[in-house]
Amino acid sequence: MQTNKTIAGTMMPSGFTFQQVMLLNALRRQAKTGMLMTNPRVTGYTSFAKAVLAFIDDKKAPKTCKNLYNYLVAKGYYDNLDMELA
Repeated sequence: MQTNKTIAGTMMPSGFTFQQVMLLNALRRQAKTGMLMTNPRVTGYTSFAKAVLAFIDDKKAPKTCKNLYNYLVAKGYYDNLDMELA
């Protein structure tokens, strides 16, 4: 059995990795408030939406921030995440 030695790869109770939870949180904050948590290019993608699309593996998902956020809420991606908007 191989253990993960990075914080980003730590599995959270939601079933997502810590990095995925942070990306979902960043997408939510951007969609709801327009605020960016950091420059999206820190993730290696030009936007948080593209970073999230890279791990959700859903070809029907919208490509824009607000539409993607609403789509993911409807699909239940945010149901098990314990996040608050600041």
